Amino acid sequence: MRTLTRFIPAALVLAVLGYSQTGAEPYLGQKRPGRIPELFAPGLVSTPNGWEAAISFSPDGGTILFTRRADIKGTENRIMMMEQKDGQWTGPIRAPFAAEVMEYESFFSPDGSRVIFNSERPRPAGLSGQGEIWCVDRSDMGWGEPTYFPGPVNGGWSMSVTEDRDKTIYFTSMRNGKHGIYQSALKEGRYRDVEYLPAEINGFKGASHSFIAPDKSFILFDAQPEGMAKTDLYVSFLGKDGNWTRAVKFGKEINATKTEGIASVSPDGRYLFFHRQNDIYWVDSVVIGDMRGENR
Repeated sequence: MRTLTRFIPAALVLAVLGYSQTGAEPYLGQKRPGRIPELFAPGLVSTPNGWEAAISFSPDGGTILFTRRADIKGTENRIMMMEQKDGQWTGPIRAPFAAEVMEYESFFSPDGSRVIFNSERPRPAGLSGQGEIWCVDRSDMGWGEPTYFPGPVNGGWSMSVTEDRDKTIYFTSMRNGKHGIYQSALKEGRYRDVEYLPAEINGFKGASHSFIAPDKSFILFDAQPEGMAKTDLYVSFLGKDGNWTRAVKFGKEINATKTEGIASVSPDGRYLFFHRQNDIYWVDSVVIGDMRGENR
């Protein structure tokens, strides 16, 4: 079995990530990539005229969520869903919990019990502020009703929320004039004040769109050191001392076009997904482990 990274023992990968395969084919029958990124599900997920990004899989691999903009030049982002039923994939269709407003960057929690996403739907009565982060529960009974995300994440402009298995959330935000990646821990049933991640991560201009590994062993993000229109993917690892290592930029095989961003890892730990030139690409996740050596 291929490992998530070369520094995590293969026997621990599925346990670390909380993966529970139910027999569903999690990748739409696509030919698996190697170390060179390939377009994911061309014509089905990645379409010629559309803009697709922010893909996320349920832990059993049977449901896929992603963001689509029907027109590359448009702004009408929608959350799309594909689901395996009776051995067949449905969709893509607008997700059942999604509204007919701009919505994007939907990510499953590691245990699959909820999805956190951005939405421009009206905030609950009496609530003010800039926040547009919502969540929706999912159980064997289906999808619940979306609710406004509790806690300080909605105390300012925020986006691209992912969480680890301890339910600490990581997200992009602008607060007190500081743009970057923040975190908020769940303690005694409520989220605590947000914390700005250290310079090992936020020291890169425009650090955004973080993805935290469920076991918090690494964090992926994109940054814009060469300007707003040029993004590259980076990774930082959590050291044995509990501190983040200085992030390193992926090589030219990943950062091939200066449009790479919004990365995630499949729940089985085997594939890295990311946005490139309006589409979604995937690659064997051993490339993450390769970057561990660059951090030494």
